[in-house]
Amino acid sequence: MTNSIFKGHQARICGLFIWALCCLSSGSLAFSDPTQNQATTSNPVVIITKQNPPPLSSHVMTYHHRLGMVVLFGGSDPDRRLLNTLWGWDGTNWHVLSEEGPAPRIHTSMAYDKKRDRLVIYGGVKSREESFGDIWEWDGETWQEQTLSSASPGIRDHHAMVFDPITEAVLMFGGQDASDSYPPDTWAWDGNQWRQRATEGPEPRSTHRLSYNTDQKQVMLFGGWGKDYLLDDTWIWRGSSWFLLEDQGPSARGATRSAYDQARKQLVLFSGFVDGQINGETWVHAQNGWRELTVTAPPPRNVHAMAYDPIRKHVVLYGGIGASGRGGDLWAWDGKAWIEK
Repeated sequence: MTNSIFKGHQARICGLFIWALCCLSSGSLAFSDPTQNQATTSNPVVIITKQNPPPLSSHVMTYHHRLGMVVLFGGSDPDRRLLNTLWGWDGTNWHVLSEEGPAPRIHTSMAYDKKRDRLVIYGGVKSREESFGDIWEWDGETWQEQTLSSASPGIRDHHAMVFDPITEAVLMFGGQDASDSYPPDTWAWDGNQWRQRATEGPEPRSTHRLSYNTDQKQVMLFGGWGKDYLLDDTWIWRGSSWFLLEDQGPSARGATRSAYDQARKQLVLFSGFVDGQINGETWVHAQNGWRELTVTAPPPRNVHAMAYDPIRKHVVLYGGIGASGRGGDLWAWDGKAWIEK
């Protein structure tokens, strides 16, 4: 069965295996602010064309508040090509927003900096032997590569980022570096420089995701791929440090995806790589902890992408790798059911 996407730590064995699955198969976190659910029009988006993304894996999505769109970047298509196209979903149609900027890549991370109205991308994978350590920002019209000081996370892939409104910076945790090590560090990007915020907290990992809980005002992290095994822990970041939640939840898994559903006040987690195969479970986390939902769901997958759309009050899911390869399907979670769009 075609699954997982890990670039690997154990002497690159896992990485080479996953790269083959990702690139030879035939076949996302996002901050949402309940005080600003409508898109502004002071700087209208430049739309190149109306066009659907191809079936994709290992892409990233987040919500762009000013544009009022879920935006999707990069990924790998069925022809094994890595992409650098930026798409926007307006609730009805996909639009190409940019075809120039960062080099094509997979396993990057993206966040929308609401304070500065910038889309931020850092790192990612170029090939099974090469990854990036660059940071790019999109202002709604053009991409600009940012200058990095000596203090930065360095080359990083399979990491996770989200905008933290408490510190007004993009928070980044984990991933793999140039030596395939798993750094246990937490960094913050304020638009000018990276600052290391912590070196203690969650066990080092990759293929995890960060989501911002607007009600509890905290960043949430679940699971991922540790040095030698999958993880099933839940952590929260409250502006300056990490805290472990003693909460029984989903089984250990990697390459799962999550988004915070602010209308229902719960984190939504779907599918992932579990016990050597992909599964199609839907879980939610609210104040009373984790709960698995018995619902008709999209086909099981991993390396898909999810983001919350506050205008339409849906968690949006696109693509990923399942039993039949890469998917080009779009789903929306309305709190009761998954609906294919």
